[in-house]
Amino acid sequence: MDFVAVLDQVIALLRQRGRVAYRTLKRQFQLDDEALEDLKVELIKSQRLAADEDGEVLVWMGGAGTGASAPSAPVENHGQAPLAYTPSYLAEKILTSRSALEGERKQVTVLFADLKGSTELIRDLDPE
Repeated sequence: MDFVAVLDQVIALLRQRGRVAYRTLKRQFQLDDEALEDLKVELIKSQRLAADEDGEVLVWMGGAGTGASAPSAPVENHGQAPLAYTPSYLAEKILTSRSALEGERKQVTVLFADLKGSTELIRDLDPE
């Protein structure tokens, strides 16, 4: 299995589980130390999909450009993982253009004025 195929499978596993120990990755994919380091560089520094925790665990960060946010919860598995049925050229295109597809988040300051009865209208809405 080539490196990119291993990378795609690790991304799918990490997306599903949220956290994976490096030892687990080495055992599951028969990686040597050099291959594991290359995988870490690709996921943490290049694609910014994961973060290192204490040099022992890889933590899913939920997408490119979200290095400062908290890790997202593991995704529930509803059948096959998308990488199992998505053609590799299309998966690669989606992964490389992820930041353009996701849009961006910005921090804003909001002035709130409570009008009589307005709180009941927005009580069940998401903060975003």
